[in-house]
Amino acid sequence: MVDFCFGGSLELTTAVQRELLSVQLTLTIGERQVLIERAKGEGVAKVSWIEDDGEPITLLIRTKGDGPVVYGDDVVNLSDLLLRLLGYPIIRVRKRTGDDDSPMVRLSFRDLLKFCYLEQEQLDSSFFRLGQPILAEKSKDALNFFAGYYSERLSTLQAEFDQARTDQRSKTEAAERIRGFLAQFGFASASQIDAEIAKDHFRLVDVQADLTASADDFFRQTHFVDEQRVRLRQMSNQLNAEQETLEDLDRRIEEQRELRAELMSMKFKVARADRARSVLSGSAFENCPQCGQPLAAHRAPEGSCYLCLQVVLPSSEEINPASISSDLEARLTDIEQALRRHAIARKRQTERIVKLVADKDRLDREVSELLSGYETDRAARSRQAEREVAEIEERIRFLNRVKAMPGAVTEMLAEADKLSEVITRLEREIRQEQMRLSKADENFSALGANFLEALIATRVPGVGPTDTVNINRRTLIPEIWPEGDETAAYSFFTAGSGGKKTLFTICFALALHRTAAIKGMPVPSLLIIDTPLKNITPDINPELVAAFYKYLYRIAETDLLNHQIVIIDQALVEPSPEGPLDFVDRLMTEDDPEHPPLISYYHGP
Repeated sequence: MVDFCFGGSLELTTAVQRELLSVQLTLTIGERQVLIERAKGEGVAKVSWIEDDGEPITLLIRTKGDGPVVYGDDVVNLSDLLLRLLGYPIIRVRKRTGDDDSPMVRLSFRDLLKFCYLEQEQLDSSFFRLGQPILAEKSKDALNFFAGYYSERLSTLQAEFDQARTDQRSKTEAAERIRGFLAQFGFASASQIDAEIAKDHFRLVDVQADLTASADDFFRQTHFVDEQRVRLRQMSNQLNAEQETLEDLDRRIEEQRELRAELMSMKFKVARADRARSVLSGSAFENCPQCGQPLAAHRAPEGSCYLCLQVVLPSSEEINPASISSDLEARLTDIEQALRRHAIARKRQTERIVKLVADKDRLDREVSELLSGYETDRAARSRQAEREVAEIEERIRFLNRVKAMPGAVTEMLAEADKLSEVITRLEREIRQEQMRLSKADENFSALGANFLEALIATRVPGVGPTDTVNINRRTLIPEIWPEGDETAAYSFFTAGSGGKKTLFTICFALALHRTAAIKGMPVPSLLIIDTPLKNITPDINPELVAAFYKYLYRIAETDLLNHQIVIIDQALVEPSPEGPLDFVDRLMTEDDPEHPPLISYYHGP
């Protein structure tokens, strides 16, 4: 369900198909409380949080894929939003590692999450899909990002490099197209355009001289337009009234939005209260929390609380948080519908105002045309001359703009040449930045050392302290060199049994999270392991089971003390009660009311 809320696919078992409607996941990201809601069968998630200034935000965002921007400048899906809330930029990597011409693609949050969620859905562990050619690229990019081979500066430089190459190509192609267009109409050079401008200037001087010579006053009568002027005043009054109606709609919309914000805040409070109630529901007091005296000293009347002695309401009269949440959701839905109705009304009102303005403008033009009809013949000829002057001046302005095009083509080609220098500089800076990230080699070395320690501590068969671990920098697949002998090297894919492969995967994940905690690498502090000892039988290999959990609890009490680790297994091996771990376990057995399954009332396949 956690992976589903982060955009993963849901295995539609019979129970899920029959019982699941939607899932809610509450996250703490920095100082924000973030609520992710996702319904079964939908490719979108609803994400809600409250900004530092108190403004509630709710987004319906696609769980994967590209599309229009829905938040900020470049957030298009759930992965982008999670990275942005975490304070990281959107990470872009080459689609094909080692190919500089390969396009840049997103490294999503779920590409990073698979190093925190070992679902082991197949017979043998997948080792983070490093054996699958297409998915292996994303796994290698994620490991490189964790180790430090991808910095924000490197990602920025690579994006600038791609943009510079695109700009250079666009400028060159645009310059060639403009040059061909100008040659087609005889404007290939600035001198040809200057000759056309000179001819138009001579013609303009002649027309302006005629216009000056024929200028004369003309007589106008305006009494015949009195009726139209009355209509214009009436339309102005109506326009003012319609605009006041529009302002009233805007005020109602603003009030509805403020109410929606208050209900969204209440929804968060109900969710927190429900969680607190579920945690404290089984609590009981033996002594009074106020005076410390035993509660057994007094007898509470039947049907009353043994602590405060107030009458306990029947369960049917208790306020159900689910009903409150449902009521809030229904109220939010009503508000959304009201906002949509108001938006439709506002649109209609705006259209009414636009139509009224258009009618008023048309009447204005009619009045102007009626008045202009009384011009004398001489004035009409003057108007024709003015139009001719305007046409000549517009042609001169057009030719002046076209005159700049040959120079712009030359300048565009020069800019394309300058971009070659920028591209060369960016290539050099990218190589320097990659060389500067030498700390990644230290992180990989520490990862190899911690991996070997984990293999030895969990008693993986065939691995000893004299062996060495080498992480291939090209494939990122760790190899075991027995006694340091590279010729006898083996990896996850040649380890042999399925149980040994499982231990390889678990140990590598523990080593990665431990190295990240020690070195400050950006690995999420969450590790979910589904069936860690898959293909290993506890009653046949008890030493392996005990060694694994002993090592797990040891690093969980030290380096991974701030991690949240979730283990789903068939057998329970508890840590020492004297340790600092906040350990919680739950047994789920069908038809056992003391240890119910996830869906306690469900019975079926």
